[in-house]
Amino acid sequence: MRVGGKGLHLRSGRMKSVLVSMIMALCVLSQVACSASSVDQERKIYTRQATDEGIVRAKSQGHGLNGPLIQELDGGFAAKGIKLMNNMSADDGEGGISYMYLLNGSGRHIVKVHIFSDDRTRVARMNEMYGNDGDQAVMENGLGKTTIRSKAYVSLVYTASGGEKDDYEEDVMQVFQHVLKQLK
Repeated sequence: MRVGGKGLHLRSGRMKSVLVSMIMALCVLSQVACSASSVDQERKIYTRQATDEGIVRAKSQGHGLNGPLIQELDGGFAAKGIKLMNNMSADDGEGGISYMYLLNGSGRHIVKVHIFSDDRTRVARMNEMYGNDGDQAVMENGLGKTTIRSKAYVSLVYTASGGEKDDYEEDVMQVFQHVLKQLK
């Protein structure tokens, strides 16, 4: 509606001011969101949360201080023609981590690597999990056989079940012995 040729200009002037206001509001909101994210990242750095998250990520991927141990284990099994498959890991919340592998993909042959923060923690946790706190143990029942070898802060566990209990035992024990010798 034009009254003297000014109606269109008034509307477009109002539209421009509304549009400029909306753009300014979006800019302010995006700036606030970015600074909130930056503050969160800075908080993680100063509280060591970022470092702790990185350490957990590195441990679960077999890097960091546990990397050589896991690589030695993998290499030992590869030399025997055994593949470690379906790698899973879990952080225990106390500075330790556990890895679990299926030998050649078989659910009947499981290798677990428990890495604890120190040897006292290893002894206590292994007693909780397996009812044994020694450096060596063999537990057998109708379902299967579990063999444990430990040294310092590390425990290596092999569980075989079903009719194939003895298929890999000799090779696994040789690899376990080799890996544990590498620990200082």
